[in-house]
Amino acid sequence: MVTFIPPYFGEEIKSDAERKMFDVLQNLELNNAYVLHSLGLPRHETKPYGEIDFVVVCEEGVACLEIKGGRVECQNGVWRVTDRYGELAEKKESPFSQVIDNMFSLRKVLKEKFCDNKSIKFIFVACGVVFPDIDFQAHSEEVIPEIVYDKMTSDISEYMKRVYGYWRSRLKWVPRKLSLPEIKEIVSFLRGNFSFIPVLGAGLEDVDKRLIRLTEEQTYVIEGLSLNKRLLISGKAGTGKTLLALYYSRKQAALGKKVLYLTYNTNLAGRLSAQQPKSDCLEIINIHALIKKILNINKLMLNRNKEEYFNEILPEKFYNYLKNLCSKELESLQYDVIVMDEGQDMFHPIYLQALGYLLKDGFENGQWAVFYDEKQNIYITDYQKGMDILESYSAVKFQLYKNCRNTVQIGTYCEKISGINMAEYIQENGEEVRKIKYSDDADFKKQIEELLKNLKNEQVAMKDVIFLSSKKYKNSKIYNSGIKVNVLNKRFNASKDLPVFATIHGFKGLDSKVVILFDVEEIQKKNFSTLFYIAGTRARTLLYIAATDKFFNRYKE
Repeated sequence: MVTFIPPYFGEEIKSDAERKMFDVLQNLELNNAYVLHSLGLPRHETKPYGEIDFVVVCEEGVACLEIKGGRVECQNGVWRVTDRYGELAEKKESPFSQVIDNMFSLRKVLKEKFCDNKSIKFIFVACGVVFPDIDFQAHSEEVIPEIVYDKMTSDISEYMKRVYGYWRSRLKWVPRKLSLPEIKEIVSFLRGNFSFIPVLGAGLEDVDKRLIRLTEEQTYVIEGLSLNKRLLISGKAGTGKTLLALYYSRKQAALGKKVLYLTYNTNLAGRLSAQQPKSDCLEIINIHALIKKILNINKLMLNRNKEEYFNEILPEKFYNYLKNLCSKELESLQYDVIVMDEGQDMFHPIYLQALGYLLKDGFENGQWAVFYDEKQNIYITDYQKGMDILESYSAVKFQLYKNCRNTVQIGTYCEKISGINMAEYIQENGEEVRKIKYSDDADFKKQIEELLKNLKNEQVAMKDVIFLSSKKYKNSKIYNSGIKVNVLNKRFNASKDLPVFATIHGFKGLDSKVVILFDVEEIQKKNFSTLFYIAGTRARTLLYIAATDKFFNRYKE
């Protein structure tokens, strides 16, 4: 996987050609590759200040790429570039001489920096020229065909190998490959020379917009599936199940159908309901609130054993109540369409049998859609029995493969640590997962306070930051630290400008721009894989893991 610095393409950069190349370079497959965008060269060989569009650092060496968009031609030694607005610019300096100057300047800078480092002071630097908008056909003494990338080039990895190969063939010595520590040392030095460094908040916003835009593309799946009455749609974390379920529900409600949008998670139902305009046709509710609306909850029994009451007694009472209603009474409660989001949490056979009474024509002949992820099942032991029931109704099955919520960095990290194979990722790069190592409770408080201060300075809104724990608030490290948070519960006030606290269970099905996951050492071994998978994938653009050295030594990437 290639790492980008900065990890996002700044909105202030207007070059379409550079944006195209930023996207193309996402597919670069060279070992331990880093791509730096807009690298400033304050000590340029021939100019007071130079800038390199892209710098690639990998085990093959370092390479500069000069990007020339629009129409490019050379006549009588004069280079003419026509941009997207039809503006013509003439230059005596060719793109090839420009990038070669940059190559020598960068080589000099690196040589001076690492003059005392015997292993990398003779660093190999190459360069290439990119014309993403045209089929480049110019011929002159300056043109080097071997280092040209144009719109006819299909494989960026093969192109980069060709660039390195060309410049290597011109050397009188054989450059050795760079190790990962050497690559990181070079990148660490170069990253301080950006011509722009957008604030973190702006960068996260930019990545988030692209993630949302890509997620919306999946609504076309529903357009195709809407021709079928019974749908079973599975997908790993981040594949857009909730957005698609909501889109499908709204479409059906707009047709005048009475739609029940059902979740297991109270917080998920609450957030979706708050975002949805009031409608007589669409009801968004969690399953226990639905049962409470229809039945009288026995508070005495609830207080004795909450888990037993919700998992065994209440579903049975719900089923028996609906079963014994007369046709007229049942008809007044029924829905035209039932949509189950995070459906795996409601695959209890008795739940399904009860819901069958609430659906016109039942599950066998009625209209329903279930969105689910088997890997996120943390409540139901009868999962397979429930699945067998739904599959018996000849539903159309579809699987969502593409993770549209998480950046590549977040997705791959969660996959490695949890051991759960995730969906195919959209090629959206972001910030690396960040580790917060603390020694004791006092150190935890100090580091978290410093982190929140830095996020504020980087213009990240506090309400976009969520603390996730396997423990309830009053048993968590955040509570003990005294750091003020907005606890996600029945009294939650979304307008507060505070970071949010939630349990992993309570935040299932939801997501946030920034997630700080802590109390990870307290997760029981038998539940670790599932809960880490759920928790880590709640982060859309930035994930922090706060833990001790013991945890990070145990769970290495």
